[in-house]
Amino acid sequence: MAESPNPGAIREQLARWTAAGLIDKDQADRIEAAERAGSLPRRRLPLVAEVLGYVGAVIAMTAIGVTIHQIWKHVPTAVEMATAGLIAVGLLLAGAALRTDIDPALARLRSVLCLLSMASAAAFVAVLAGRYLHLADSDVALTTAAASLVYAVPLWWWTRSALQHLAAFGAAVALLETGIDRIDPHAGTFTFGIGTWLFALAWGIAASRGRLAPAPVGMLLSGAGALAGAIIAMDHPAGVLLAMTTVAGLFACGVLMHQVPLLGIGAVGTLYVVPHAATRYLPGSVAAPLAVAVVGLVLLGVAIWLARQRKKEPVGQAANGDRGPGGPRAG
Repeated sequence: MAESPNPGAIREQLARWTAAGLIDKDQADRIEAAERAGSLPRRRLPLVAEVLGYVGAVIAMTAIGVTIHQIWKHVPTAVEMATAGLIAVGLLLAGAALRTDIDPALARLRSVLCLLSMASAAAFVAVLAGRYLHLADSDVALTTAAASLVYAVPLWWWTRSALQHLAAFGAAVALLETGIDRIDPHAGTFTFGIGTWLFALAWGIAASRGRLAPAPVGMLLSGAGALAGAIIAMDHPAGVLLAMTTVAGLFACGVLMHQVPLLGIGAVGTLYVVPHAATRYLPGSVAAPLAVAVVGLVLLGVAIWLARQRKKEPVGQAANGDRGPGGPRAG
């Protein structure tokens, strides 16, 4: 079942049709009333179910943990593994039982349950590798990260949700970092930073080509990951140049692609990267605050430019799918 359009969007759409003479005022009022009557009752129950699902999942997991620790002063390894495994399976089955086509609230609830299920599965693998197989700490971290990624990818493919996209990205970055540490335990922060930066860049390219859904979330994660990797690498002189280039690239991509989140990430990165670089190469000068002031003015100019571009957009393009009474419904 398709999600009902936003009431504000319906009102604006009907106003345009009335102004164009396609319908009269009475018809517009009746259409708006019918849409409100048909959409509001359907959304109340799913929203309540979403909230109850969050609260119920947290209470159940907490109660299970407290009960087990009250029964055993020193919880056996087998019990910890069994508990984590049962919670993971139970949450996964609960998410699968939800009818997410009814309302987006239930889809969000399923995403949260799947995320909690993945966390429980990761805990199961960590206990198995560390306390049962007695692996080294680096091997436990690598095994847990790999298992988390293997668990997250099918859930992401199944739900196509932003939360599962985030979980898969985080698990992949964790696997990359633990893999680097396993290969070279003496690898410095520059190596970790470059690895994260390259991975985030590749992720963003794949997302921009529609390979990783939802694409806006992939672009956001790519920008954040690239900035984090560049900041981690700033202990090396080449890392400072990489960080400056990354911030500039985020601003350029944000402007060219009209991606406000990328501009926001670039702005946040500027607050750290520019003063750090200015203080490092021009110590004791006014270069750091002056650089931040210049960047602030640039950001203000970009914001004004984006606002003016937004005003120049035709009204018909602002409402997605607005083609008149005979066209497809918005939403």
